[in-house]
Amino acid sequence: MRGVEALDKKVSVIIPAYNEEERIEATIRGLIEPDIEVIGEIIVVDDGSKDKTREKVMSVQSDHVFCISLPQNLGKGAALRKGLEIAKYPIIAFLDGDVGYTSKEIIKLIEPVLYDEADVTIANFPSPNTKGGFGIVKKISQKGVRLLTGKSVQNPICGQRVFTKNVLSNLEIPNGFGVEIGMMIDILNQNYRIREIPVLMEHRETKRDMQGFIHRGKELIDIIRILAKKYYKYKTIVD
Repeated sequence: MRGVEALDKKVSVIIPAYNEEERIEATIRGLIEPDIEVIGEIIVVDDGSKDKTREKVMSVQSDHVFCISLPQNLGKGAALRKGLEIAKYPIIAFLDGDVGYTSKEIIKLIEPVLYDEADVTIANFPSPNTKGGFGIVKKISQKGVRLLTGKSVQNPICGQRVFTKNVLSNLEIPNGFGVEIGMMIDILNQNYRIREIPVLMEHRETKRDMQGFIHRGKELIDIIRILAKKYYKYKTIVD
């Protein structure tokens, strides 16, 4: 940590989780075991999981870990909004539940916001070990962001992000898989300072099987829906 001037600032980490019993405990431990002192609380929003996600969260003995359980699966956007309702610190980190112990890399995203070098930071993951899809979702997202903002972002759909609470108060957090790209378009069009930060994080990779194709198909539909909605909002910029 660079000095004491930022030590009075704390971070609320919000983790939306749906059926993450295999990795959620490691994700939490990656935040508390390295003793990242600026993390004031970790809020896991169990989004109607049908497995033991909640039990795994509660097995972590820490006064800084909280779990909210939604009665049914409402989607990532709704889970993030629920976490924000109780988050009490001025800096907010969004983190996926499946990054495991590599969650400790979040400090690389926190520091530029903590020291007022950026308003928003986004993780830039290394290349996956195996090819899950064909890059269609990512390419459409990149082109959509460029069309609607005139700016380029390498991975506009990455879920690992850090913001100030003031920035988030000016963003729409949509439902579905389009939550990240929807926020990204708002962030860029409002001219916030954004930095993409290389991290050594990893998460569960979607395979080239039927389940993987179905997941990416749903993701693509949601992203196209959000792009269409943002087009009508910002069409004067596009035109």
